[in-house]
Amino acid sequence: MRVGTMVLFKGEEYQVVWIYNNATCEIKKMDVLGKVEIAAISELKVVLNCRIG
Repeated sequence: MRVGTMVLFKGEEYQVVWIYNNATCEIKKMDVLGKVEIAAISELKVVLNCRIG
């Protein structure tokens, strides 16, 4: 999993914005509010894997 990957979390689309060493990552909801949450990588389902940079 990379930064920029589109994932599903609790049935909603998010984008990975940061990955931590302890197998968690910061994800941003893909809506107008752009809510940020912390989730375990094991809880996420990859929708679209892309590379930034």
